[in-house]
Amino acid sequence: MQFLLGLSDRQAAEAVRCRIDFKYAMAMELDDPGFHHSVLGDFRDRLAEDGRADRLLDLATLHWPASRRPDWCASAPHSAPTPPTSWPRCVT
Repeated sequence: MQFLLGLSDRQAAEAVRCRIDFKYAMAMELDDPGFHHSVLGDFRDRLAEDGRADRLLDLATLHWPASRRPDWCASAPHSAPTPPTSWPRCVT
């Protein structure tokens, strides 16, 4: 949701604390206090290590019915689209 809405890490963390739609999407309790914005950057760093993002994508797409898979994942593993370089990157 952060990426889709173009939010910075601070804005996304604030949205998790204040917005019911963010809490719902993350399966959080309504009274959950949220998290510090630095957690998002740390998570991205860990996900980038050793091809973890590719493995996670592979696991997720295994459960998609073949008829509903996007074209980019039907051809080969590790073929997720690369975001354009013009997309903003959040810096923490």
